[in-house]
Amino acid sequence: MRRFQHIFIIFVTCAAICSCNGGFGKTEPNVAAELTIHGLSEEHWTYFSFEKGEVVGTGKFDDDADDAAWAKRRDWDFAICGDRIKTNSGTSGEGLGGVQKDNAHNFTTLSTAPTEGYLVDEEQIIR
Repeated sequence: MRRFQHIFIIFVTCAAICSCNGGFGKTEPNVAAELTIHGLSEEHWTYFSFEKGEVVGTGKFDDDADDAAWAKRRDWDFAICGDRIKTNSGTSGEGLGGVQKDNAHNFTTLSTAPTEGYLVDEEQIIR
């Protein structure tokens, strides 16, 4: 769980810096704020938008129709379902999201996001 929290914190920081309307290479986040997401569940995906700064909806976990509908939307950046995370990228969506593990920084020392090396979603669940 601790490893998940570190990866998630780095993901959130990078995603905030590179949110959907700014793109990769932007060095300042659009909004500096603390984030708490309520209503998380093992039963459904909770979709979050950095641009809006809020949850934009939920979708049933392991539901092909819901997954396909969300994959066509560009108004979300990442989704959480239990201990799973997906970004609006690759097989999960048409957005420009991605994630990168950074072993050299923690949340307080990461000031700029890398401009390359991001991974996009693939059709697999990694635990």
